[in-house]
Amino acid sequence: MFPTPDASNIHILMSKFIVGLLIFVRITGMFITAPMFRSMAIIPQVKIFLAILLATVMTNQFWIDQPSIDFHLWNIVVLVLKELTLGSIIGFAANMIFNAARMAGGLIDFEMGFQAATLFDPMSSNPTLFGELKELLALMIFFLLNGHLQLIETIFVSIKAVPLTTMGLSNSFFIVTIKIITTVFILAIKIAAPVLMALFCTNLALALLARVAPQTNIFIISFQMKVAVGLLIYFALIPMLFYVLKWALSQMQEQTLEILLTLYPGRT
Repeated sequence: MFPTPDASNIHILMSKFIVGLLIFVRITGMFITAPMFRSMAIIPQVKIFLAILLATVMTNQFWIDQPSIDFHLWNIVVLVLKELTLGSIIGFAANMIFNAARMAGGLIDFEMGFQAATLFDPMSSNPTLFGELKELLALMIFFLLNGHLQLIETIFVSIKAVPLTTMGLSNSFFIVTIKIITTVFILAIKIAAPVLMALFCTNLALALLARVAPQTNIFIISFQMKVAVGLLIYFALIPMLFYVLKWALSQMQEQTLEILLTLYPGRT
């Protein structure tokens, strides 16, 4: 016969269950937006199992340090929404570098003519060829730097940085967010700059050729020339691209933690 649980044991079990549920929701929010974890290549059952496993480990470690939680239904709903938002912010911050790589590839595609269809149909869902290639390169470097382990470590740190019952937007949150978004745009331009400059010089040379030899069909020649020059410069600068992406991804965890520290009301 099992002993009948008393009120104190039931309260402890309920508190532990609520803490585990909130941690599970935070991890799920990160899985929705974080690089690699949001990929459709990973089946949902694996994501759910991994989230439950991490939530169980973190609950046993952190549930005593968490403040008491009111078991009222609406309070739990608000906390679940808060945790889902916080997890999504962590994943979004970690995904910034991949967005920069994809944006840089989109700029190159558009300049080389691979995205010419968007001129006629801006709503078309044409794949960004160079964008996907750069994103895959960034994902490969992400694994080499153990970025997936850093994301899990960030979730552990976030429990201490932002308690389950507390969250607020400090004055520095918007400043840090704008700074990181600006950095992403600058990084995208820097990644695409060598190829864009080469294509600009190619267009300038073709324009001069059109003035010197008006009978030449520059419009037809430009397609082959821009693709050839773009591919040549791109593959020649792959080592530089690896260096830039490695540096950017090495700063990913620091930027994510910087955002987390601005989500605690006691900090400014």
